[in-house]
Amino acid sequence: MIQPARLSASTFVGTIEPGARGLILRDDDGMCWRLGFVDEAVAVGLSGRVRVRGRIVEVDRIEAEYVDVRDSA
Repeated sequence: MIQPARLSASTFVGTIEPGARGLILRDDDGMCWRLGFVDEAVAVGLSGRVRVRGRIVEVDRIEAEYVDVRDSA
C-alpha cells in the first residue's frame, strides 16, 4: 500500500530557535517549521544545530519523533 508523503517520516537538519509558540527549526535554505513533540520533556533545553526525524503535519509544523543534537548554541 502506498502512503501519502505527509505520513512518512523525513529527516530535517537545521538550527533550533525559540519562537512565540514554541521551538522553530530553521534549515540552511531559510525554511522554518514549528516543532511539536510527543514527549514535551524532549524540548526542554534544546538548542543549537540538530537533525530531526519527523512528519510534516501542517505546512509550517513538524511532529518530531527523534532529535539528534549536533552541537549546542
